[in-house]
Amino acid sequence: MKDVLDLELQMFLRNLLPEEHEVLQEMRSYAEEHHIPVVDPEVGHLLHILTGLVQPERILEIGTAIGCSTIAMAQAMEQGRITTIELTEERHTLALDYFKRAGVADKIDAVLGDARELVPELKQEYDMIFMDAAKGQYQEFLDIADRILKPGGLLVADNVLINGWVVNLNYPRHRQKTMVYRMKAFLEQFKENTQYQCSVVPLGDGVALIRKQKQRVDEHKQAD
Repeated sequence: MKDVLDLELQMFLRNLLPEEHEVLQEMRSYAEEHHIPVVDPEVGHLLHILTGLVQPERILEIGTAIGCSTIAMAQAMEQGRITTIELTEERHTLALDYFKRAGVADKIDAVLGDARELVPELKQEYDMIFMDAAKGQYQEFLDIADRILKPGGLLVADNVLINGWVVNLNYPRHRQKTMVYRMKAFLEQFKENTQYQCSVVPLGDGVALIRKQKQRVDEHKQAD
């Protein structure tokens, strides 16, 4: 979130983090060299803490990339499994190797394919969902998640401020307008969406923590 979170503050927060696993450090170097977007270290650390707190039996990750976020979550799991979906075969293959090297492959089911096609077919319910996919599709995935996210479950969405463009609407190219306005609408809906509670954390490029109510509000009113 380079235009929103002061760089000096961002580096201060990053320097407070414990040293990452050597495999994750290598992955970050590779990602930077090959221009592959991965979660920032502070976001990976947040995912690690959240996973440790929730201790989910099942996590769904939409957008593996090369697996930095997957490993951060898997390292905090005492038991349970992560299903992670990646569209690009090269990144999927790299992630499989990194999972083995990080010693967490036995906790992860890595799937190659288009999440827009695969997620609607899922039958399992998930305690936690991490969403790091195409930014203009977040509302679409939330609509699907309403069926597969357990009541009381947590959905974490990364990069919700999109370089600060969602805040100031000062996007550099006209073709980015739809993505930015869709994300803005995605975040603003939670002021009125009573089925979810949302808090946006200004780490990395913005992280939305979205908790599904344990009981639908309309059901609660009927019970009263």
